[in-house]
Amino acid sequence: MTRTVALVFLSLFACWAVSEAQLEPGICKFYEECGKNPLVNGSLFPSIIPCVDNNKARKLEGLHYMRLKKVCPMLDNGANNTYACCSLNQLASLENCLTLSKALLMRCPSCAENFAHLHCINTCSPDQSQTVNITRTTSVDVQNQTKEAVQAYQAYVSTRFAYGSFNSCRNVRIPATGGFAIATMCGPYGATLCTPQRWYDFQGDSSNGLAPLDIDFRLIPEGAPVPPGIVPYAGRVLGCNESSEAGGKPCSCQDCVQSCPVIPPPPLTGKPFMIGGTD
Repeated sequence: MTRTVALVFLSLFACWAVSEAQLEPGICKFYEECGKNPLVNGSLFPSIIPCVDNNKARKLEGLHYMRLKKVCPMLDNGANNTYACCSLNQLASLENCLTLSKALLMRCPSCAENFAHLHCINTCSPDQSQTVNITRTTSVDVQNQTKEAVQAYQAYVSTRFAYGSFNSCRNVRIPATGGFAIATMCGPYGATLCTPQRWYDFQGDSSNGLAPLDIDFRLIPEGAPVPPGIVPYAGRVLGCNESSEAGGKPCSCQDCVQSCPVIPPPPLTGKPFMIGGTD
């Protein structure tokens, strides 16, 4: 009896240790592509979903590293010190998906980079296990092997990052129409009723014709409780009046209020003209 209890305790301890290890820095939640999502039809892009993977982030070299540096420059730590949780195939798919958003946001490079930033983190961050929680998977056949593929996950983001990114994009206009770009990126809410949460909800909705799977974006205020091991992503957000890390110029005054010159207040007027003590 004592031996049985000891074995059960050791088994529970092993499971706890694995669970904790999966939420450490440098651990992935998914890696490589596992084919099309059977739940998504009619998407503008192939709805390719990743394979479940709880291994360590991979060190990137050669073409793999150069592709990450191009698509997700915010994750570049140098040729000999860059790790990521995305394959070369995933980077190619991510680049294709970001093409449309860049076309809409092209007038404001820092906004476009902020938009891509979070999707790069979700897909490629070497600390993916701390910001992503998989909520739905499906079994797929990949080269005669049965693997688990990701169909939905939660993405934990600090409200500071989410609001900063949203604010950098909210006034950007589409060159062809002159309308606000965010109006087409917020579903039924348009530009007037769009909020950071609604903006991200639309991005993570697989029925929008763009997202290959469902992403439940959790915007977390500083100090708010989160599941054990989770660290909401809180990277640096570029202001729309800043140059992008890729070399893009600050956004124009038309697309960014912060870029507009400060108008000096009108000079104070003299005393009013009076007639017999009456203004």
